[in-house]
Amino acid sequence: MFSNVKLDYYEKWAVLGILLGFVAGATSLLIFYLLRFVKYIFLYNLVGTKLPVPLGFGGSINYTYSSLRPYLLPLTAALGAFISGILTTFSPDAAGNGTDKVIQSFHYKQGKFDKFGWLIKAIASAFTIGGGGSAGREGPEAFVSASVASHVFDLFKLSPEDRRKAVAVALGSGIGTIFKSPIAGTLLSAELLYKRDFEYEVIYPSLIASAVGYMIFGIAVGYGPMFGTIMYSFSVSQIPSFLALGIVSGLFAILYVKSMFYFENIFGKVKLPFAVRAAIGGASVGVIGMAFPEIIAVGYGWMNLILDEKLNVLVGLGLSPIIILIMLPFLKILATSLTIGSGGSGGEFAPGIMIGGLVGSVFAVLINVLTKTPYPFAPYAIVGMASLFGAAANAPLAVIVMAVEMGGNLQLLPPTMLSAGLAFIIAYRHSLYHAQVQTRKDSPAHAQEYSVPLLKRIKVEDVMIKNIFVMDSSNSKEAIDKMKREGLASLPVIDEKGNFIGVVRLEDLDQSSSLKEKIIRGTPYVRPESTLEEAWEAMATSKSTWIPVVRGGKFIGILTMEDMLSGYKKFAKMK
Repeated sequence: MFSNVKLDYYEKWAVLGILLGFVAGATSLLIFYLLRFVKYIFLYNLVGTKLPVPLGFGGSINYTYSSLRPYLLPLTAALGAFISGILTTFSPDAAGNGTDKVIQSFHYKQGKFDKFGWLIKAIASAFTIGGGGSAGREGPEAFVSASVASHVFDLFKLSPEDRRKAVAVALGSGIGTIFKSPIAGTLLSAELLYKRDFEYEVIYPSLIASAVGYMIFGIAVGYGPMFGTIMYSFSVSQIPSFLALGIVSGLFAILYVKSMFYFENIFGKVKLPFAVRAAIGGASVGVIGMAFPEIIAVGYGWMNLILDEKLNVLVGLGLSPIIILIMLPFLKILATSLTIGSGGSGGEFAPGIMIGGLVGSVFAVLINVLTKTPYPFAPYAIVGMASLFGAAANAPLAVIVMAVEMGGNLQLLPPTMLSAGLAFIIAYRHSLYHAQVQTRKDSPAHAQEYSVPLLKRIKVEDVMIKNIFVMDSSNSKEAIDKMKREGLASLPVIDEKGNFIGVVRLEDLDQSSSLKEKIIRGTPYVRPESTLEEAWEAMATSKSTWIPVVRGGKFIGILTMEDMLSGYKKFAKMK
């Protein structure tokens, strides 16, 4: 359609922005109601627990916790994670957090996704969170929205550049829609992809898509701010306390990121089937949730109660509400790390927002004690949300705007800007997203926009080559497990003499298939003395993020896109 119609940039992306808005709205409703359905079965019916709901989704601050069968929570959380783990074997990208996979697709895969990965992600995330796992729905929505957008745009036969833009727009507008923060969603489209840069070309279509998505989603769930309207008047005298909160939030952002990666590495070393590992993580969260139900599922309802200073509703081993509040940021970090680190499908966005809100609330208690002045919790909690997650995600600008939108009060803007800016300075070397690159220059998506003469001079043997492979005598299960451990969608195959035979792809394998029957022979490879430019072209030909390195028929290793870029940057600095 659009490949044959001549429209200028604004005309084309106005139309496509509206289409992407419908995608964001529809997928947000899918995620929202699918999660509600699974939660109703597992938590409401089996465990006998009804969790609080935030004001923006029809909740109330009049709430009392009760649970008929809390001892079943480890079982439901484990079962939900196990089902999620089984489902994600059909689409490995659906495991873990979804936002990072979208960023990776933008930079390294031309915005492409598995055909049914979006559906698997939606269902798997609903089971992980609905069973009691600690994760959010924004990450899954980002993945589902971006994946559906990618497939829809393929029908229009648009260029890879336009597909990438559509994926970035869908990423931000999807999050902005389901979080009811359309302006922040616009900025997330441009900011989440990089650590020190913006994808400025997507701001205009994302503005349209976020508005359309928000309107569609709001028809079903309402248009009110997530946590209702926060009553607050900014005072210059509070600046020192908000700057101090920025420092604390930056430190907690580092703790959150390090904890996520630590448990991801720990579970990655466990020699058990993927679904079993996810179930262990889920069961662990369920055990914590029996004593502290505030940490299970998304948690926005609990956060709303804390914003309103209803601390008497907090539950936790009979401890005082203040002690529980102090413990909750650490417990939420632990629960989220166990859920997503073990392979559960869910998002890191909502937990990050809640952890920041909890840190801000604890900080408000401390300020009240030290100054003997009854400052309200809500402003510190909202500012804490933006400061911590903005720093952890390397997206302070978007999250600053999000704080104002979710609090419904423009006077939250000055303290949020100060606190979030300081938190970002403290934690900017750490990020929740592996796939983020520093700037547009570092992204393969913009490789042709920047001069790369060094690629013709650097040899493959001059950069890191990883010795990753599978033997032709291995079975399919071993190959599948290795791909998941290494985060690859395919692997090189060698024989017992070390000869390179070909490649097997994850999408072609199942537990019972014969590995030898699935080997793709005659695949492109490079030699150690080949240039990085030749390696780049070979990757483009094979549509892969890595290329085999072979000398005289003997397998040497693989060169990945990330290692090639790292090698290029190393030589560029030497130059």
